[in-house]
Amino acid sequence: MSNPYQSIYEYKEKRKSAIIFLSIAVALFLAFIGFFTWNTVRMRNYELNYDKIKGSVAGVKESSSVHGRAHRTYYYLVISYTFNGQEYQFTDITGHRYLTQSMIDNPVEIYVDPQSPNKAEVLTSSDFASIICACFFAFFCVAYSVGMNLLLSSKCSSFKKRCLFVWGIEVLLGTVFLLLFWLGLPHSGFGEVFVRIEGAVGVTVVTGIVLCVALIDGLLTKKFKIKIYYHS
Repeated sequence: MSNPYQSIYEYKEKRKSAIIFLSIAVALFLAFIGFFTWNTVRMRNYELNYDKIKGSVAGVKESSSVHGRAHRTYYYLVISYTFNGQEYQFTDITGHRYLTQSMIDNPVEIYVDPQSPNKAEVLTSSDFASIICACFFAFFCVAYSVGMNLLLSSKCSSFKKRCLFVWGIEVLLGTVFLLLFWLGLPHSGFGEVFVRIEGAVGVTVVTGIVLCVALIDGLLTKKFKIKIYYHS
């Protein structure tokens, strides 16, 4: 015979844990929104107000860091370019663990501010904030799924409920924000989003993982229901 007081205690503990995880999920989602907005506005500003030109690698700067016993060296490309007959240089913000000859020899596409030609940035480095977006989205999905599953389990969870309130919401958000990444590239096709915005690839991967988890959840739910039916 089950103890009603123990059941009430477990119910309250699950709800308390669910509220904690959902609060963390809200904070992570707000951080994701912040970085997403910043990145999209930056990318759109580059696309609409900057000129795209070709630059070349004029040199390499090294930066070393020590983490415990690990000694790491990062290489930063020094880009040289000409705008309106004037030569400029800048150091790319993206650090590379290794350099290939093709990275040194090939031309580099960059954005240049026509109003201030000394301001420039490499196209692929201009969306670095999108990677942070993808990380926050991944952490949000984990915290939200744990919190909602705890909340639903305290009220007799089912696959339909989980599909509607957990997996479905995460997949919908991932799909919507994947399309919204396109706002940052007003002069490009949708396929360019995956080439130019690394964070969009990250959000796609996270959304795909959620879909796989939902599929596994559905298969396991069906399997255990069949087993219960056969044994009853």
